[in-house]
Formats: sequence, structure tokens, C-alpha cells
Amino acid sequence: MGIFSLFGKKPPNQEKPSPDKTSAKKSKSRSGSEKPVASLQDDEAFSQTIIDQKHKARATERKIDAIEFEMTRDIGRSKSPQMSTASIMNTSHEPSPNPLAREPVPLEFQSTLAMEVANTDYLLNHTDVAAVTLTASESVPLLEEAAILFASDQREVAEHMLRGAIEEDKLGGALQIAWFMLFDLYQIGNKQTQFDELSLEYASAFEMSPSVWKDLSNRREQQVESVDVAATPSIVFPSKLDTGIIKSIEKLNSLGAKSRSIKLDFTRVKEVDPIGCGLLLRALKGLKKTGHDLTLLGAQEFANKIRGMLEVGRRDETEAPWLLLLEILQLLQLEKAFEEASIDYCVTFEVSPPSFEAPSNKVTTALAEVNIEEDLISDKFLMPAVIEGSTEHLISRIHSHAEIHKTVILDCSELERVEFGASAQLLSGLVPLAAKKDTTIQFQDVNYLVLSLFNAMGLKNVAEIYPRKH
Repeated sequence: MGIFSLFGKKPPNQEKPSPDKTSAKKSKSRSGSEKPVASLQDDEAFSQTIIDQKHKARATERKIDAIEFEMTRDIGRSKSPQMSTASIMNTSHEPSPNPLAREPVPLEFQSTLAMEVANTDYLLNHTDVAAVTLTASESVPLLEEAAILFASDQREVAEHMLRGAIEEDKLGGALQIAWFMLFDLYQIGNKQTQFDELSLEYASAFEMSPSVWKDLSNRREQQVESVDVAATPSIVFPSKLDTGIIKSIEKLNSLGAKSRSIKLDFTRVKEVDPIGCGLLLRALKGLKKTGHDLTLLGAQEFANKIRGMLEVGRRDETEAPWLLLLEILQLLQLEKAFEEASIDYCVTFEVSPPSFEAPSNKVTTALAEVNIEEDLISDKFLMPAVIEGSTEHLISRIHSHAEIHKTVILDCSELERVEFGASAQLLSGLVPLAAKKDTTIQFQDVNYLVLSLFNAMGLKNVAEIYPRKH
């Protein structure tokens, strides 16, 4: 049974005719010389309109109910008959984890594993992707292994390996790269004493000015605030909010069973229809009941799109778009906008206006909205300080940026570390962009630890990589 109800409009009270007029009408009716009164025809037409609206509303309800039923049944078919209903609803449909993310990997196989799994020629099925030859480090397995160790958060082992490589001095033209990697490792680890000591050694060995220590304390405080948002599992809704969001709702149910925090990204939504509104409304109400914390991206713009399809006084086939608009305005805690929309809703459907209720669960919007806006407006896409875990949301934002900018410049000035498994996901996510003839990808201002990892993983085959100046 659907959650929507239709409130029919009662026909206006007609003025009671006088007895004389009634008698006259009856006599005319008996004689058959007069046609039915126009007001009666209007009443019949109005009643028929109300009946049609009810039929449309019930039909829309049935569609939404049928879709939800099919979703539930499909989930049930894929599970064992012995499983309970609760376990079926809470079972994840996520793909199996990337094998690259499994640890530990024997050190002697890490570089080989990285190169074999990240075979970009196989992924692209062509060899015309631009590549930039950067340094001799591309062909030095020792530096790549040190980068993989750092990516796997084994910093002390990576430091020991780089120190040994510098002392043995067997890297030829790539020796200076090892120094730069060690400088970056100390900078990221906030080891200023070791950094200063290495600077003196570097100046003595190369008779050149060493790298300069950068105070990153203020930047690190800002990064802590954004880490939780970046790590939150997310749902990106498609450009059209219709029956096609079934997969998004299924994924939402799956993530909701595993995580208490979920990110809902509406930035791609361009069109909205009643059935899509009904499905999303039910999902939001479910998250509200379960007390999930939400991060909303592009929610206010999405609310404006819903508002644009509504007209005060016009009863559409269902109330779902109105109710979804009110639900989102409550989540955004826009009380004034809610009250205005609430009055328009009650005028249209002749019901008492719903009261504003601030969400009891945590809802975040401001930080995400700013990031999305900067992604689209700026010529450069600012990469986060750390990339680890699932890169789905990051890839989604990069693709959105690429829709506006044909040269996709990925600013890595704040990027410190990319997790080993996440680097493989990043490669796979950038392959479709690299395959487009009119799109170029550039990693700019990359530290040498990340540079060597990217070389090992094969990202040099899908993007141009420019190292950071020391």
C-alpha cells in the first residue's frame, strides 16, 4: 500500500433555488422543451475530473509499490531460502573488494603485482594514450618498491630502503629522485630534524640548494575536518530522477545496512518525475527513521528543480513531488522556505499545512556544497591530502569536472599519500576519461613518493604527470 493519499476537492456549495424556480424547472423538464441546466453539467464535469485525478494518483502509487516490490523480490531471489527477511534487507550488494587491497603482499612481489594488475594497454585496448617521460625512476624497481611501502603505510621500512639506496649510490641517474622521495617522506611525517640533517647532506653531495621545509600545521587542521566527509560512502543520483533510480535506491539500502553515515549526491540531477520523487521520498523517510547521518550534495539546487515542476493550485497525478520538496527543505533546515512551500501545498490540496520538524539525525551540507562548486568553477581539481579506501566519490567528482574542462588538471599540491589499493581504483576510474579523444589528464605538483607509485601502477599511461619542484 502506498504512502500517498489524495485529498479530493469538494464542489462549491450551490445557492439553493427558490420554490418558484424549482417548479418552473420541473415543468420545463416534464415538457421536454428545455436542455439540462448548465450548472449541473459543470458539476458532472468537475466530479469526473476529481475521479480521473484519483485514478491517476492510485496508478502512480501502484507503480511505486510495484517497483519497490520488484526490488525486494530481486534481493530475495539472490539469497538462500533459509535467510530471514531482515537479513535479506540488510545484505550488501557491493562488489567483492579489489584484490589489490588485500594485505600483506610479499615485498619481492609488490612491484611485479602492481604492474601486472594495472596493465593499462589491456584496460584501454589501444595504445594511443599520451604519456610523458618524466624521470629515470620509471625503470628503477627499488624506488617503486619504496613508494609502494609508503603507500601501504609502512613508512619506516620505506625510509630504511631509501636511506640504503642513497648510501650505496647504485641508482645512477635516478639517485637524486631517491633524495627527493626521502625529503617528501620527512616532510609528510613532520620530521623536521631529519629533514634538516638531510638538507645538509644533500647540499654537500650535490653542491646545490636543498629542499626547504614547509610549515603545514594550519593546512593539516583543515584537512582533519574534511577527512570524514571524503570517507563517507556515497550515492550519486543520475541526471534523470525517474524509475531509473532503482539501482541507486538498492545501493542506498545496502550501504545503509553497513554504515551509519551516507552521502547523497544530487549534483547531476537535471530532470525530475513523480515516480522518481516517490521512490526517493520513501528512501529518505526510511533513513530518517533509522537515524542515519546524512551529507547532502547539491540538495538546494535539487529542491529548486522540484519546485520548478510544481504549480500552485494544479493537482498533478500524485503529491510525491510536493512532499519530497518539503522533506528536503526540512533536512536542509530551511524553515522559511519550508513554510512558504507548505502554504502552497495546502492551498493546492486543501489540507492543513504540515509543521516544520528539524531533523533529529545529523545532516551536513555546507562543506560539500563548497567543494562541488569549486570542482566545477576552478580550472584545477584539487586532490585531497590522502586517497584511501573507496575512490568512487572522488572519481565521480573528477568526471563531473571533466564535463566542463577538456584538460583535466588534477592539482596534487596537497596530496601526500595514495593507498596502494586506491591507486589501482584511481587508474581504473581514469581510464574512460583517457579514452576520450578530446580529453587530456594531467597530474600537477606531485610529490616524488606518489610519482613513483603512479609510475609503478601505470598511471603514466593514462595521464601526464608533473613532479613537484624541490
